[in-house]
This record gives sequence, C-alpha cells and structure tokens, in this order.
Amino acid sequence: MKISLHFALCIASVIFLTAVPAELRTHHSGDPKLDRAVEKANSEFIVAMKTGDAATIAAPYTEDASFIMIDGTCVQGRTEIEKMYRDRFARAGLAHSTKITSKRLVVDNDLAYESGYGEIGLLKDGKLSINRGRFLTVWQHQTNGDWKILRNVVLP
Repeated sequence: MKISLHFALCIASVIFLTAVPAELRTHHSGDPKLDRAVEKANSEFIVAMKTGDAATIAAPYTEDASFIMIDGTCVQGRTEIEKMYRDRFARAGLAHSTKITSKRLVVDNDLAYESGYGEIGLLKDGKLSINRGRFLTVWQHQTNGDWKILRNVVLP
C-alpha cells in the first residue's frame, strides 16, 4: 500500500508541475500578507499597463521608494514613479500584453526580495514588439503590518 500511495503522489506532482503553467505557480514566502501584497501588485500591474493606470502601478510603493531603470536612471518617490509611468504611457502608449513571472520570494527580517521576469508587448506600426527583462523588487514590512515596495530594479 505504501508503494502505491508513494507512486500516486509522484504522479500527482508530475502532473501539477507539467500541467500548471509556471506563471501560475506562486512562490510563497511563509508570510500570507506579503504573498497577498506581491500577488495583488503583480496582477494589478498587468491590468494597469494595458489601461494606462499609473496610480494603480505606483500604489504599492513606499513614499520614498526608488525605481532603478535598466540604464541605471533612478526615479525617487512614489509620486515621481507614478509620473514616470504617466509619461511612459503618453510617449509609448498602452501595453498590448504584459506578463510578470515571479520566480523567487525570500524574507529577511523586515525586507523581502522578489525576483523574476517581466514582459511588456507594445504595438509599433501594427507589429508587436516585446521587451523582456529580469527584475528585483525589495519589499519592506511597514509598521501597520502591510508590505510595500521599497526598491524596484530592472535588470538586463
């Protein structure tokens, strides 16, 4: 009986790992509030990039957050991060497609480190252009128990 139960569990694991897309398999930190904050921010980002909602994108950032772009340019503060996204929408338009794949989420005291891959598709002259890259997001535990983004780094 033990062998068949073990075999069934192995088969179930293989089915889960192959049938469920990687982007739907969340990486849990052990802190349910952090997990919800990350999942909420990422899912709202996907929608907001397609609707041009810069305020929703900036909402999970701390007041003094920093956003570091791939070229090293640093945008300081939630208000400026929101403005950066508004300017981006005005310049490049709305995203046609957006994907966030959070690969790892590690907690270290009052900070958590989320890393993964992002993808934003834009229509240019009727052709889909997809920008892909890695990211590192540093989440900070707030005194009220919430988690907010302290640093967001776009990596090559």
